[in-house]
Amino acid sequence: MPLDYKPSGICDFHVHIGEKINGYDLRDDFSDLERIAIVNGIAGIGAFVTEEPGLSLTDKFRKMQEKARLNFKGKVHWHLTPIQAEIDELFPLLQEGWDLKFYTTYRESGLYSSYEQIEHWMENLSDIKTRILVHCEDDRIIAQASAEHPFRTPYDHTLRRPELAEIVAVEKVLNLAIKHTYPVHIVHISSPKAAIMVKEAKSEYPFITCETAPHYLIYNENRLSGINAHRWLCTPPFRSEKSRRLLVELLQDGYFDIIASDHCPFKIEDKDRFKDNLPLVPCGIPGLETLYSSMYNNFVEPEIISQAYLDEMTIYKPKTLMSCF
Repeated sequence: MPLDYKPSGICDFHVHIGEKINGYDLRDDFSDLERIAIVNGIAGIGAFVTEEPGLSLTDKFRKMQEKARLNFKGKVHWHLTPIQAEIDELFPLLQEGWDLKFYTTYRESGLYSSYEQIEHWMENLSDIKTRILVHCEDDRIIAQASAEHPFRTPYDHTLRRPELAEIVAVEKVLNLAIKHTYPVHIVHISSPKAAIMVKEAKSEYPFITCETAPHYLIYNENRLSGINAHRWLCTPPFRSEKSRRLLVELLQDGYFDIIASDHCPFKIEDKDRFKDNLPLVPCGIPGLETLYSSMYNNFVEPEIISQAYLDEMTIYKPKTLMSCF
């Protein structure tokens, strides 16, 4: 990126920060966020709050909200993931304009929600239609693929979580959204076919939106081979070069509503501790710091997209999705 250019007003709709995921503390807290924001021109984020055992989701949310208020000068839009919490408990929070987030996978870590459970929330929130974000990977397909492909190398991650799992889950979630005329946002799309399905659906049902992440546009599955490849494990995994190229073409053609980082940084020591026991390596990589610069360097400078389009996807459109602006 040119040294004389510093973007401002960046809004990253997909940031994991200041909480514990699957037993691991994330690298960054809200005090780190303020430093990152100053250096990188970040004006706001969409932050996740995941219910933990022994602590109500409401109590955890208020604690994280206070930490954000004390440490971060930017705006925060919140995405809430209930595990045991019922609709009645969360209704006051949802009336404040925050989102829900569900996962159609991660059964082993307790995050999994069935399609029936997601539909149940849609039915019971039909009056206020709180937006639902969904991590779409079909758990049944992942279980079958994982049984067929032992996790011996980081590259096996691509075989254990195939594109088909994403495609099937996206199709099922879109069908629910259309059935209930319910606003849904599909996060971190990595499969071109899934992106095409979302585009076709939202042409008729504009309450459906989606995002992709820079790492799916920049890297392919070969990044999961070689030295320290385990540090690049994230979910969904990187795809084939053919899929990566197609995603870039779909980006150029306006198939995505926004670009978001899926910033989920674990400590290097936690990644390295299990490099010889790959199923235990926490899946997630950083991205908030480089959301804009990586896209600029890889796609604006070589004139694949314009800077105006990048600004639209990382500054202006995300703001329209965030109630805090």
